[in-house]
Amino acid sequence: MSGKRIAIIGAGPIGLEAALLGRSLGHRVQVYERGRVAENMMRWGHVTLFSSWKLNHTSLGARTLSESGPSLPDATDYLTGKEHVERYLRPLAKSEPLQGCVREGVEVIQVGRDGIGKSDLIGGPRHRHPFRLLLGGNDGEEIAEADFVIDCSGTYEHHNWMGNGNVPALGERGLQHHIAYTLKDLLGADRESYQGRRVLLVGSGHSAATALDELTRLPGTSVLWVTRSGEKAPLPVFSKDPLPERARLSEKANALAAGADPRVAYRRATEVERITRHGDGFVVEIRSRDLANRHETVEVDRILAHVGYHPDNRIYRELQIHECYATMGPMKLSAALLGGSSADCLAETPQDATVLQNPEPNFYVLGSKSYGKNSHFLIRIGLQQVHDVFTLIEARSSDADLSWKAS
Repeated sequence: MSGKRIAIIGAGPIGLEAALLGRSLGHRVQVYERGRVAENMMRWGHVTLFSSWKLNHTSLGARTLSESGPSLPDATDYLTGKEHVERYLRPLAKSEPLQGCVREGVEVIQVGRDGIGKSDLIGGPRHRHPFRLLLGGNDGEEIAEADFVIDCSGTYEHHNWMGNGNVPALGERGLQHHIAYTLKDLLGADRESYQGRRVLLVGSGHSAATALDELTRLPGTSVLWVTRSGEKAPLPVFSKDPLPERARLSEKANALAAGADPRVAYRRATEVERITRHGDGFVVEIRSRDLANRHETVEVDRILAHVGYHPDNRIYRELQIHECYATMGPMKLSAALLGGSSADCLAETPQDATVLQNPEPNFYVLGSKSYGKNSHFLIRIGLQQVHDVFTLIEARSSDADLSWKAS
């Protein structure tokens, strides 16, 4: 390999595809994954993806695996997260082109530049100083260098807070390890903990709808569903929705909000004010703006907080990254996304490759992390980002002036 040294952070669906394309183009690629391959995807592995298999992989990846023997899904199959990992991502990580490239159990703690800091060479040739990556793992710390860094580390491990204004509710920080901010397997591994319980569900997106759907299938379980949204129908329903599972979940959630099941009490335009521990459960204070700021105190056994996620920017705090003030994603991409008007994530289209550029030359944020707090990211968008980034990488030489120019 005589190409560029490329470090990829995260061995999920976007990081692995980026590594595969980089290797096919002759670059020296290293993927750093602090857990196991696609670990975050496995954490919601029981959930079926809304989109079919054909939208969630590249032809290069399929071709690579077809040559090594594993049977691949049909184009129209709808896989669970676990199936996608076991049938595609983990075999891809073990495929011949990626041999020796993927390092599990290695965390990228921080990325900087050799010999310069964040405030140096503003608008200048920072690309002439290689990246320095501080890595941590079971064997201690080490330093790696790279010419390009692609951050595909995602957002799933960094939840938002459920208090008013996304500020932690009183008591929430101290109790966060007793609150579920990620999707639980309510009909499987986590069933016993939620069946027959009183559950507070916070959030108005499709994760909340998924949890609500499963909770109502558990005998004896009741739900207090709280959303900040003031809408009577909290989930959008799209005409002739091409994603049947999304349509089903949205319609069921809206029906439950309208009173279709007496076990579900819906509170719209409502904030969580305070949480305290009470035995094995919680005492929760909520305030409903829709009911003239009425305050309620309720006792619940479990709390599911599906309130979204945000990127961790500590990795690149010593780099010149221009972040969006609204989403925390890279500014140029976020500005392009904020210009859109559709509430349907399927309406998202790939942006021009240049919006993936940062003031920091040769550093790219891809995948769900590139969307920041915007929840409209799709795997197919990330796959297009991979193609676009390598178009930029291939067009550059080490002697070129790679200074970022603001649009």
